Amino acid sequence: MRGCRGLSIQTIGLVSCLLAGCLQHTLPPEVRMPPSNVSKPPRRTNTEEEGQPSSSSDYQVSRTPTIKLDVQPTAATETIAEKPANASKGKQPKKSVEVAEKPAEAAEMHIEPSDVSSPKPSADPSEPHRETPVAPLSRPEAPSVQVLRALLDHRSEEEINEQLQGYDPITREAMLTLLMSIAQLQQSGGVERMSARDLAACMDRLHTLTASMRGRAQLILERMCFCRSIKNFGDYTPLSPENVSFQPGEVVHIYVQVRNISSRRLRDKYVTVLKGRFEISDENNREKPPTITWASQPREDVSASPRQDYYINFQFRVPLNCPAGLYTIRIFVEDWTNSPPEAKDVPESRIAQRTLDFRVGGAIARPSRARIADAAPP
Repeated sequence: MRGCRGLSIQTIGLVSCLLAGCLQHTLPPEVRMPPSNVSKPPRRTNTEEEGQPSSSSDYQVSRTPTIKLDVQPTAATETIAEKPANASKGKQPKKSVEVAEKPAEAAEMHIEPSDVSSPKPSADPSEPHRETPVAPLSRPEAPSVQVLRALLDHRSEEEINEQLQGYDPITREAMLTLLMSIAQLQQSGGVERMSARDLAACMDRLHTLTASMRGRAQLILERMCFCRSIKNFGDYTPLSPENVSFQPGEVVHIYVQVRNISSRRLRDKYVTVLKGRFEISDENNREKPPTITWASQPREDVSASPRQDYYINFQFRVPLNCPAGLYTIRIFVEDWTNSPPEAKDVPESRIAQRTLDFRVGGAIARPSRARIADAAPP
């Protein structure tokens, strides 16, 4: 019997402990203060601080004791305090109601600037600034580039000529001749590696092109000087320019070499028509007309091949009554080869002129020859 009594006492104690734990969990949770008009609630008690962690904020709250709000206690402001149950007696815990009579205090909020700023990308001065490359605008290739590529690729003649249809015949022929020479130089590896036969063919093409364009270029008097004697083209004996002096009645010879003359084909021959004239002016009487004026008629020169260079022997006799002094002779050469028969003048590009200074009656004693040439009438 004594053993049964001890077992009963242990059973009752175990049930009491279990009942106390169940009653403790079935009690209602702690009732908290309702939110008020103030942004921050009053300072929490130690039990509240232990029950719930405080949240971090950038707002600093300071209490102002001068402003108070009277809050009437309501049913919602009641705080239910839990007391631990007495597990040994098996009694339920009692509820004690406390009324929070402490009025809410007004809070003044101050916003302080935060020291934490958004991170900025650090600029590394050692690293160069890289710009996004912009793709160049694609341009259509010029016809000359297309023709050169076609020549290098050995394409057909029809395809090559088709690229140059927008040009006039003279321009088309000039471009084709030059591009063919460039392609030949590229394919052969340069002039040093080109054979003598290929080099001769290239020179013939360029010579033909030069001859066809010579009549369109500016006419130039390449050389002009006083001479003691003139035998042929490039074969003459010039006088010293520092001591060019003639006496009245003496014959004067002037060698004039002309470049960029034109030639016109006439059956199996080539004809060149030039006209020369000159004017002699006195340095002491620049305002007066030239002392001597001479002009020749257009003269035809017939040759078996086009003329590349030409020379003219201008000569005149110093008048017997010519006073001593300094004189300037201005020589004009005109190319009338391609002018029609009824034409009265030629284009400016077909006229060339140049001046020389000389003295009559003694040696020229002055340091410079440019003064007379500059003062010569246009």
